[in-house]
Amino acid sequence: MYHWWQSAFQSLQEEPGKAAPGWALRTGAAALSWLYGLGAGGRRLIYDRGWLKVKRLPCPVLSIGNLVAGGVGKTPVTAFMAERLRAAGCRVAIVCRGYGGQETAPKVISDGNQVFLQPPQTGDEAYMLARKLKEVAVVTGVDRFQAGMLAWEAFHPDLIVLDDGFQHFQLHRDLDVVLLDAERPFGNGWLLPRGPLREPRDVLNRRLILLLTRYQVDRHQRFWEELKTAFPQADVLRAVFRPAAAVRYPGAVELPLAELATWHLAAFAGLARPESFAASLQELGVHLHRYFIYPDHHVFSTKELASLIEAARRLKVQALITTEKDWARLAERWSASLPLIVVSLRVELLDPWPEALMPPGCAVDSLKFQAYKIIF
Repeated sequence: MYHWWQSAFQSLQEEPGKAAPGWALRTGAAALSWLYGLGAGGRRLIYDRGWLKVKRLPCPVLSIGNLVAGGVGKTPVTAFMAERLRAAGCRVAIVCRGYGGQETAPKVISDGNQVFLQPPQTGDEAYMLARKLKEVAVVTGVDRFQAGMLAWEAFHPDLIVLDDGFQHFQLHRDLDVVLLDAERPFGNGWLLPRGPLREPRDVLNRRLILLLTRYQVDRHQRFWEELKTAFPQADVLRAVFRPAAAVRYPGAVELPLAELATWHLAAFAGLARPESFAASLQELGVHLHRYFIYPDHHVFSTKELASLIEAARRLKVQALITTEKDWARLAERWSASLPLIVVSLRVELLDPWPEALMPPGCAVDSLKFQAYKIIF
């Protein structure tokens, strides 16, 4: 919703003589934001006070969430956490909504060895997690408690990682990890729909982990210090996303990342923050002839892909390049003669995980607990 309003504001501001309608639209959106804030705050209060029952799963829950709608890197962080948990000896299951998929009822997307559903039956992020993670089950469902119970009954995990769970008040979480983009942590400061905030920022002053993503020391050091002062109950950590691998299709040939700087490429992506992918490519020294941008979670039709490939051929590029998330949306199929390069990211934590906030599920015995301390 926020991105629709944002486009509307920009279009009105760009057209001569549209100042009055633009003002009216902003004023109307501000009023809706105020009403939205009342609803969001009241809903959280109802669960915080115990007026509505919070449901508990039979195992601990580690939630990865955000305060701003879209584009903070929840999916790579969810994958990072799940991989580290599994490496520590935990049985892990991921529960996510499956946004963008046709299925709304609880479904097992992967048992950790085999993937059972792919887009459009399930969402691109859930499918990407299912394909990427071995020995980690992935379950989706609009009702996260029911999806969590399905994960428990099917796999008996030591711990469930809940993707996008910070606003899912009816499900108890043992630990919340809330992501903030270091570049635009609170957007324009407004709640939906006038801005990207899903809740007022003061909800962060509680016992949780604040993870500042896309952190750069020269740009964000002061803001990191300010966050620690503003939210003393939270532990504020920093993370960066780095390009991890590049694979060329057809053929699934892994390329050295340094080699990408020698290619003539055109990029395409459907992301909430497409500039983040451009920044990753710039970090690799990639020269782009053009960047084709699509809406977040965009499902590519056969006609669109044909047009995209034709446009790339006219640019005389050697290949197209895209994200792991967009590759998942293509259901990992690419038969065109023009090569496609898929770039994946890795998460790098810049701070140690607070020992007092070790995810509880894997402290099953002292050996696993020690493994946690080493990993995080």
